[in-house]
Amino acid sequence: MIRKALLLAMMLVGTQGEPQGPAYLPPSGGRPSGTPGGGAGHPDEWAGDPANYEFSYEVQDAVAGLDFGHREMRKDTEATGTYHVLLPDGRTQIVDYVADNAGYRPMVRYEGTATYPAPGPAPPSTSGGGGGGGGGDDGYRY
Repeated sequence: MIRKALLLAMMLVGTQGEPQGPAYLPPSGGRPSGTPGGGAGHPDEWAGDPANYEFSYEVQDAVAGLDFGHREMRKDTEATGTYHVLLPDGRTQIVDYVADNAGYRPMVRYEGTATYPAPGPAPPSTSGGGGGGGGGDDGYRY
């Protein structure tokens, strides 16, 4: 009886002593060590500023077969832009969009004609019946 009680006590101690995993605590509220002094960069300073920007990029690499790009302009709460990508079938996909308080509204179009490689010759067939494994008497056994 003492052995059973001792075994039960050891099992209880073993389950209570397991690690519970990392504790994710809320931020301490202090300033991060890398923040510049004088309150520079505080989010309240940007609260009323309009978000106005413009950017673009193009990538063209004939050796790798790459051709894509993106251009966007934002004025206050509305962003408009276009991006394009050369597809494997030879067409170019172009997306013109508007993003504002009403959501993201893309208009997709394609330029060019899709081309596909001609089908190659069929692989040589092996003699024999079914049964899997390529025919003959060496197929799967059920």
